Amino acid sequence: MSSTTLYRKYRPQRFADLIGQAHVATTLTNEVVHKQLSHAYLFSGPRGVGKTTTARLLAKAANCLKPKAGEPDNSCTACLAITEGKTLDVIEIDAASYTGVDNIREVIEHSRFSPSHLTYKVFIVDEVHMLSAAAFNALLKTLEEPPSHVIFILATTEIHKVPETILSRCQRFDFHRLSEADLATRLRWMAKEEKRSVDDEVIQTIVRLADGSSRDAESILGQLFALGEKKITRAEADIILPRSNEAAVADLIVALLQNAQAEALSIIRAQLDQGIDLEAFRTDVIRLLRDCLLYRVLPQTQRPSIPAVVIENISTVSPAQLVSTLENFLSVAQYVSISPLPQLPLELAVLQSTLMTGENASAPSPKTIPQDKPQPLKQATGNNPTQNLFQKIVQAVTEQAPMLSVPLKMVRLTKQEGSTYTLSGPYTLHVEHLQHPKAKARLEEIASGVTGSPVSIQVRHDATVTLDVPAQVPHNTPAATVTSQPNTQHPDQLWDQIVSAFNS
Repeated sequence: MSSTTLYRKYRPQRFADLIGQAHVATTLTNEVVHKQLSHAYLFSGPRGVGKTTTARLLAKAANCLKPKAGEPDNSCTACLAITEGKTLDVIEIDAASYTGVDNIREVIEHSRFSPSHLTYKVFIVDEVHMLSAAAFNALLKTLEEPPSHVIFILATTEIHKVPETILSRCQRFDFHRLSEADLATRLRWMAKEEKRSVDDEVIQTIVRLADGSSRDAESILGQLFALGEKKITRAEADIILPRSNEAAVADLIVALLQNAQAEALSIIRAQLDQGIDLEAFRTDVIRLLRDCLLYRVLPQTQRPSIPAVVIENISTVSPAQLVSTLENFLSVAQYVSISPLPQLPLELAVLQSTLMTGENASAPSPKTIPQDKPQPLKQATGNNPTQNLFQKIVQAVTEQAPMLSVPLKMVRLTKQEGSTYTLSGPYTLHVEHLQHPKAKARLEEIASGVTGSPVSIQVRHDATVTLDVPAQVPHNTPAATVTSQPNTQHPDQLWDQIVSAFNS
């Protein structure tokens, strides 16, 4: 069989062969042993984790003539017919292609007839959430009172789209995303079965790209085997896999942690010159930033593994700064498809992350600030009750909605009329975050709780607003010695920053 169909060639033929779904396998085998099969099952979970495979295994186990401890024997006529797809009593339906009520009515009509040669007639409906409302209603009656010889197995990747009336009539199993260790073990086993040698570095790259999906991982491995090489090294893998430089990812994170803007931009330029897939590179940066954030906030025993060079520098930044940096790299995804320069989204993310703190914080803006522009109200003092109250609101948001605290600290209170607070900020990223209806509603809810009366919050973009943010914290410097410097950088200087960094 072709190596490009590994996921079919090595499809599990017993419940014991399923990986990462022991809770499902154990329950189903017990039901087969005790002959307590349900008339309807619902399998939900991410793609490629074994939902359809398990449905076929259940169809075999239910119809097997000589089951062994709840497992199909895979040698009787019933098992062989189902495995080879030669029986009319196991019907698989792709609900994404057959969404209408007429299609479901055909299924219902077909279910009334007894199986031709098996014990049960099994209907496997994949992507069931794609059915129309009318189709769900038609299916509902049959699920309530199905014929005794029928088993329905519904599978979906979007359980929230399945009506509650359907959910309540099915025995539900939630499939888990597969762990990296389980995927790596399975890929090594398949390579051994195919008499191939695959470097561990390549295995780990496949696992990362698969993101918990066994089918995706096996498909990628099949593509590598199609090269015809007996030994798959990083060099061969680079022909198929999107290239990314893990060492460069760590170097970029360190540059961001140290607020070394020019160095970070140089790393991005180097990836472009080397032909690295910049979108894959951005994904790896996001993944490592997420691990850095978890490293800072989780207990030592639960921390993810991150490069030693990153660990050496991670103590210089707060979790809030990591959250902001992570948001910057996530937000530039909107520019990937429209940017004429493939490196520009990454450069913008770097600049948005480094302009807020550090060596650039004190650089004066070449732009002249018009005097008629509204300026932020004076910062909180004992004689400024308005600002004091607003600082209490900021503190409440930090405690109750931490994800909103970062953009909130990047705006200033510029106007207050009665119960209406106007916030202004120089960076579009943070302003748009706070302008989102859900974010705005949450802010107003918390603010109202602080003031004791309804509060309205308006957020607007104003490039002239200056921010007071912490200066760069040198490594091992006591927190008490850190001072604040005004940041007067203007968003229109982003391209100038890139050019000057490249020419330095």
